[in-house]
Amino acid sequence: MLAVPWPLFFVLLGLVYLAINGLFTGLFLLDPGGIGGTASGLAGLGEAFFFSVQTLGSIGYGVLYPASPLVNLLVTAESLTGLIFVAISTGLVFARFSRSRARIRFSERAVVHAYNGVPTLAFRLANERRNTILAARLRVFLAIDERSSEGHSLRRLLPLPLLRDEGIAFLLTWTAMHPIDANSPLHGLGRDALEAAHAEIVVAFSGIDATLERPIHARTSYPASHLAAGHCFVDMLDSSQQQWRINLSRFNQIRPCP
Repeated sequence: MLAVPWPLFFVLLGLVYLAINGLFTGLFLLDPGGIGGTASGLAGLGEAFFFSVQTLGSIGYGVLYPASPLVNLLVTAESLTGLIFVAISTGLVFARFSRSRARIRFSERAVVHAYNGVPTLAFRLANERRNTILAARLRVFLAIDERSSEGHSLRRLLPLPLLRDEGIAFLLTWTAMHPIDANSPLHGLGRDALEAAHAEIVVAFSGIDATLERPIHARTSYPASHLAAGHCFVDMLDSSQQQWRINLSRFNQIRPCP
Protein backbone atom coordinates (compact mmCIF):
# COMPACT_ATOMS: atom_id res chain seq x y z
CA MET A 1 0.00 0.00 0.00
CA LEU A 2 2.99 2.33 0.42
CA ALA A 3 4.49 1.42 -2.95
CA VAL A 4 1.48 1.38 -5.32
CA PRO A 5 0.58 4.52 -7.34
CA TRP A 6 -1.94 6.95 -5.85
CA PRO A 7 -4.85 6.00 -8.17
CA LEU A 8 -4.45 2.30 -7.36
CA PHE A 9 -4.12 3.17 -3.65
CA PHE A 10 -7.51 4.90 -3.61
CA VAL A 11 -9.08 2.09 -5.65
CA LEU A 12 -7.84 -0.51 -3.16
CA LEU A 13 -9.01 1.64 -0.24
CA GLY A 14 -12.45 1.94 -1.84
CA LEU A 15 -12.64 -1.81 -2.44
CA VAL A 16 -11.85 -2.52 1.23
CA TYR A 17 -14.51 0.02 2.24
CA LEU A 18 -17.11 -1.65 0.01
CA ALA A 19 -16.10 -5.10 1.24
CA ILE A 20 -16.63 -4.11 4.88
CA ASN A 21 -20.04 -2.63 4.08
CA GLY A 22 -20.95 -5.67 2.00
CA LEU A 23 -20.08 -7.98 4.88
CA PHE A 24 -22.19 -6.12 7.41
CA THR A 25 -25.02 -5.70 4.90
CA GLY A 26 -25.25 -9.48 4.72
CA LEU A 27 -25.19 -9.74 8.51
CA PHE A 28 -27.93 -7.13 8.89
CA LEU A 29 -30.11 -9.04 6.44
CA LEU A 30 -30.06 -11.99 8.85
CA ASP A 31 -32.52 -9.94 10.92
CA PRO A 32 -34.32 -7.65 8.41
CA GLY A 33 -36.88 -6.64 11.01
CA GLY A 34 -34.16 -5.42 13.36
CA ILE A 35 -33.66 -2.22 11.34
CA GLY A 36 -36.37 0.25 12.27
CA GLY A 37 -37.75 2.96 10.05
CA THR A 38 -38.02 0.91 6.86
CA ALA A 39 -40.98 1.43 4.54
CA SER A 40 -42.22 -2.17 4.71
CA GLY A 41 -41.01 -3.10 8.18
CA LEU A 42 -38.40 -5.43 6.72
CA ALA A 43 -35.07 -4.04 5.48
CA GLY A 44 -34.17 -4.69 1.87
CA LEU A 45 -30.69 -4.93 0.36
CA GLY A 46 -30.40 -1.19 -0.34
CA GLU A 47 -31.67 -0.17 3.08
CA ALA A 48 -29.32 -2.61 4.84
CA PHE A 49 -26.35 -1.36 2.77
CA PHE A 50 -26.93 2.33 3.49
CA PHE A 51 -27.63 1.54 7.14
CA SER A 52 -24.18 -0.09 7.18
CA VAL A 53 -22.62 2.98 5.53
CA GLN A 54 -24.14 5.24 8.19
CA THR A 55 -22.88 2.97 10.96
CA LEU A 56 -19.33 2.55 9.56
CA GLY A 57 -18.91 6.27 9.01
CA SER A 58 -20.51 7.29 12.33
CA ILE A 59 -22.82 9.54 10.32
CA GLY A 60 -25.69 9.17 12.75
CA TYR A 61 -29.11 7.65 12.29
CA GLY A 62 -31.99 9.48 10.65
CA VAL A 63 -34.90 7.39 9.43
CA LEU A 64 -33.18 4.01 9.86
CA TYR A 65 -32.11 2.89 13.33
CA PRO A 66 -31.26 -0.35 15.18
CA ALA A 67 -34.33 -1.97 16.73
CA SER A 68 -33.25 -5.47 17.87
CA PRO A 69 -30.53 -6.94 20.12
CA LEU A 70 -28.79 -8.65 17.18
CA VAL A 71 -28.65 -5.48 15.07
CA ASN A 72 -27.43 -3.49 18.08
CA LEU A 73 -24.58 -6.01 18.55
CA LEU A 74 -23.73 -5.76 14.84
CA VAL A 75 -23.78 -1.96 15.06
CA THR A 76 -21.32 -2.15 17.96
CA ALA A 77 -19.00 -4.43 15.98
CA GLU A 78 -19.19 -2.28 12.85
CA SER A 79 -18.55 0.91 14.83
CA LEU A 80 -15.33 -0.62 16.18
CA THR A 81 -14.41 -1.81 12.66
CA GLY A 82 -14.99 1.72 11.36
CA LEU A 83 -12.66 3.21 13.97
CA ILE A 84 -9.91 0.75 13.05
CA PHE A 85 -10.44 1.29 9.29
CA VAL A 86 -10.24 5.09 9.64
CA ALA A 87 -7.11 4.84 11.80
CA ILE A 88 -5.32 2.53 9.36
CA SER A 89 -6.39 4.59 6.31
CA THR A 90 -5.23 7.84 7.94
CA GLY A 91 -1.89 6.28 8.86
CA LEU A 92 -1.33 4.98 5.33
CA VAL A 93 -2.18 8.33 3.72
CA PHE A 94 0.11 10.19 6.14
CA ALA A 95 2.93 7.69 5.58
CA ARG A 96 2.64 8.09 1.79
CA PHE A 97 2.67 11.91 1.99
CA SER A 98 5.57 12.06 4.44
CA ARG A 99 7.74 9.51 2.64
CA SER A 100 10.83 10.99 0.98
CA ARG A 101 11.45 10.06 -2.64
CA ALA A 102 15.05 9.88 -3.77
CA ARG A 103 14.59 11.22 -7.34
CA ILE A 104 18.25 10.56 -8.12
CA ARG A 105 19.01 10.34 -11.82
CA PHE A 106 21.91 8.13 -12.91
CA SER A 107 23.66 8.29 -16.28
CA GLU A 108 22.58 5.67 -18.77
CA ARG A 109 26.14 4.39 -19.22
CA ALA A 110 29.40 4.29 -17.30
CA VAL A 111 32.63 5.19 -19.07
CA VAL A 112 36.28 4.20 -18.72
CA HIS A 113 38.94 6.71 -19.70
CA ALA A 114 42.31 8.01 -18.57
CA TYR A 115 42.33 10.50 -15.71
CA ASN A 116 45.72 11.80 -14.58
CA GLY A 117 47.30 8.92 -16.47
CA VAL A 118 45.24 6.22 -14.71
CA PRO A 119 42.35 4.33 -16.32
CA THR A 120 39.24 5.47 -14.46
CA LEU A 121 35.67 4.20 -14.26
CA ALA A 122 33.18 7.10 -14.14
CA PHE A 123 29.44 7.64 -14.10
CA ARG A 124 27.15 10.57 -13.34
CA LEU A 125 24.26 11.19 -11.01
CA ALA A 126 22.02 14.22 -10.63
CA ASN A 127 19.70 15.52 -7.93
CA GLU A 128 16.26 16.07 -9.52
CA ARG A 129 14.78 17.42 -6.29
CA ARG A 130 14.23 21.09 -5.56
CA ASN A 131 15.91 20.80 -2.18
CA THR A 132 19.36 19.76 -1.00
CA ILE A 133 20.42 16.27 0.05
CA LEU A 134 22.64 16.31 3.12
CA ALA A 135 25.32 13.78 4.09
CA ALA A 136 25.25 12.22 0.61
CA ARG A 137 27.14 8.94 0.37
CA LEU A 138 27.91 6.74 -2.61
CA ARG A 139 29.03 3.12 -2.53
CA VAL A 140 30.06 1.16 -5.61
CA PHE A 141 30.66 -2.59 -5.96
CA LEU A 142 31.68 -5.01 -8.67
CA ALA A 143 29.24 -7.93 -8.76
CA ILE A 144 30.96 -10.83 -10.50
CA ASP A 145 30.76 -14.62 -10.74
CA GLU A 146 33.75 -16.29 -9.15
CA ARG A 147 34.97 -19.88 -8.89
CA SER A 148 37.26 -20.97 -6.07
CA SER A 149 40.25 -23.30 -6.49
CA GLU A 150 38.08 -26.10 -5.05
CA GLY A 151 35.44 -25.54 -7.76
CA HIS A 152 32.85 -23.67 -5.69
CA SER A 153 30.88 -21.05 -7.65
CA LEU A 154 29.53 -17.93 -5.97
CA ARG A 155 28.51 -14.35 -6.67
CA ARG A 156 30.93 -11.87 -5.15
CA LEU A 157 30.46 -8.17 -4.33
CA LEU A 158 33.83 -6.46 -4.44
CA PRO A 159 34.06 -2.81 -3.26
CA LEU A 160 35.26 -0.20 -5.75
CA PRO A 161 36.75 2.76 -3.81
CA LEU A 162 35.93 6.19 -5.26
CA LEU A 163 38.04 9.32 -5.40
CA ARG A 164 35.17 10.95 -3.46
CA ASP A 165 32.44 8.82 -1.96
CA GLU A 166 30.62 11.36 0.23
CA GLY A 167 29.70 15.01 0.33
CA ILE A 168 28.35 17.52 2.83
CA ALA A 169 25.55 18.48 0.46
CA PHE A 170 24.39 17.19 -2.94
CA LEU A 171 22.91 20.06 -4.94
CA LEU A 172 23.01 19.40 -8.68
CA THR A 173 25.34 16.81 -10.25
CA TRP A 174 28.08 14.45 -9.19
CA THR A 175 30.61 12.53 -11.29
CA ALA A 176 31.76 9.45 -9.41
CA MET A 177 35.23 8.15 -10.34
CA HIS A 178 37.03 4.92 -9.48
CA PRO A 179 40.72 4.62 -10.48
CA ILE A 180 41.47 1.21 -12.01
CA ASP A 181 44.94 0.77 -10.52
CA ALA A 182 46.71 -2.37 -9.39
CA ASN A 183 44.50 -2.59 -6.29
CA SER A 184 41.21 -2.34 -8.18
CA PRO A 185 39.10 -5.50 -8.70
CA LEU A 186 38.68 -4.30 -12.31
CA HIS A 187 42.43 -4.30 -12.96
CA GLY A 188 43.31 -6.53 -15.90
CA LEU A 189 39.71 -7.39 -16.78
CA GLY A 190 38.65 -6.68 -20.34
CA ARG A 191 35.18 -6.41 -21.81
CA ASP A 192 35.04 -10.09 -22.78
CA ALA A 193 36.15 -11.27 -19.32
CA LEU A 194 33.53 -9.08 -17.63
CA GLU A 195 30.73 -10.34 -19.86
CA ALA A 196 31.81 -13.98 -19.37
CA ALA A 197 31.62 -13.48 -15.57
CA HIS A 198 28.24 -11.68 -15.83
CA ALA A 199 29.83 -8.69 -14.14
CA GLU A 200 27.99 -5.50 -13.35
CA ILE A 201 28.74 -2.31 -11.48
CA VAL A 202 26.29 -1.93 -8.57
CA VAL A 203 25.73 1.58 -7.20
CA ALA A 204 24.02 2.50 -3.90
CA PHE A 205 23.26 6.11 -2.94
CA SER A 206 22.06 7.37 0.44
CA GLY A 207 21.47 10.78 1.99
CA ILE A 208 19.16 12.88 4.15
CA ASP A 209 16.36 15.09 2.85
CA ALA A 210 17.22 18.61 4.04
CA THR A 211 13.56 19.63 4.33
CA LEU A 212 11.94 16.58 5.93
CA GLU A 213 15.18 15.36 7.58
CA ARG A 214 14.40 11.80 6.48
CA PRO A 215 16.79 9.29 4.88
CA ILE A 216 16.54 8.63 1.15
CA HIS A 217 18.04 5.82 -0.91
CA ALA A 218 18.58 5.06 -4.58
CA ARG A 219 20.43 2.41 -6.51
CA THR A 220 21.29 1.36 -10.03
CA SER A 221 23.59 -1.03 -11.85
CA TYR A 222 25.69 -1.06 -15.02
CA PRO A 223 26.17 -4.42 -16.75
CA ALA A 224 29.27 -4.95 -18.85
CA SER A 225 27.32 -4.01 -21.98
CA HIS A 226 26.72 -0.52 -20.50
CA LEU A 227 30.44 0.22 -19.99
CA ALA A 228 31.90 2.46 -22.69
CA ALA A 229 35.69 2.03 -22.72
CA GLY A 230 37.70 4.79 -24.34
CA HIS A 231 34.91 7.33 -23.83
CA CYS A 232 34.30 10.20 -21.44
CA PHE A 233 31.33 12.40 -20.61
CA VAL A 234 30.65 15.63 -22.45
CA ASP A 235 31.18 18.65 -20.20
CA MET A 236 27.86 19.99 -18.88
CA LEU A 237 29.22 23.46 -18.09
CA ASP A 238 28.01 25.89 -20.76
CA SER A 239 29.08 29.51 -21.19
CA SER A 240 27.32 30.19 -24.49
CA GLN A 241 25.06 32.88 -22.98
CA GLN A 242 27.80 34.98 -21.36
CA GLN A 243 27.32 33.15 -18.07
CA TRP A 244 28.16 29.76 -16.69
CA ARG A 245 25.30 27.32 -16.37
CA ILE A 246 24.78 23.57 -16.22
CA ASN A 247 23.28 22.09 -19.38
CA LEU A 248 21.47 18.95 -18.22
CA SER A 249 20.66 17.97 -21.80
CA ARG A 250 24.29 16.75 -21.96
CA PHE A 251 23.89 14.55 -18.89
CA ASN A 252 24.10 11.26 -20.83
CA GLN A 253 26.25 12.45 -23.75
CA ILE A 254 29.65 10.80 -24.14
CA ARG A 255 32.52 11.28 -26.59
CA PRO A 256 35.60 9.28 -27.59
CA CYS A 257 38.65 9.93 -25.39
CA PRO A 258 42.24 9.00 -26.21
